[in-house]
Amino acid sequence: MARVAVIGEEARVRGFALAGALVFPAEDAAGARAAWSSLPPDVAVTVLSSRAAGWLRDVTGGGVTGPPDGLPGRAGVLLVVMPAGDMPAESAPDGTPAPGGWPAGAAGP
Repeated sequence: MARVAVIGEEARVRGFALAGALVFPAEDAAGARAAWSSLPPDVAVTVLSSRAAGWLRDVTGGGVTGPPDGLPGRAGVLLVVMPAGDMPAESAPDGTPAPGGWPAGAAGP
């Protein structure tokens, strides 16, 4: 069965493990390259944080479309890049905490 892998900063990727994804925390370009190189052959989708996509730009063909230079190619792997930006706010506009830590205005569990 094909699997999903996620590469990026730990704070942005650790939650994907709850859905069964393989998580490869990487805090810099060297870590991202090591994670890319160690992806198992049954990975069909790789999700990259926006920073990891930048670190691997030369590896993924610049447009996150091809194999990395100097790293093994990943034919048939769909690459997905998370949107850049801050993580969701954990308080309402007036500064009060959102219920259960959910972002203000977001539906809770």
